[in-house]
Amino acid sequence: MPNENKNIEEKKSHQGVTLKVVLIIVYLLVLLYLYYLFVVEFGSNPYVVLIILLFVFLATIGPFFKQRNKRSLYSRMFPDRKKRPIPQKQRKKRRPIIVKTPKQIQPKVFKSIDLEFVYRRPLISKCENCGNILPSFVKSKCPFCNEQI
Repeated sequence: MPNENKNIEEKKSHQGVTLKVVLIIVYLLVLLYLYYLFVVEFGSNPYVVLIILLFVFLATIGPFFKQRNKRSLYSRMFPDRKKRPIPQKQRKKRRPIIVKTPKQIQPKVFKSIDLEFVYRRPLISKCENCGNILPSFVKSKCPFCNEQI
């Protein structure tokens, strides 16, 4: 019985290979016909057409040679070499139970918040006497009215 399964699988794999070869030959014939059309009928540069058709051939030939691997990429990169122990034979370590005593809770002290806080000196200010706008480097006198700021 196992020999029959192997024979069937070999026939299927042989049929798959012949089907791929036939499809590649047909595909090459189509590309050669396109080369003929572009070079002879349309008068294109044969080297450029050859490079373009070669690129198309190499870009689309991938599915013909794709290997059907059912395993995932991770399992192929990191095979599981170690057998996992049976849970019945594995002995669990006993951990001592630590009882934590609650600490005394301290009462929360509320602090008043002062929103009248100046964080930095303003970049521009206005003269109270003449109303002109003053930059931050002016410190003592207004340059327009000579009044103390």
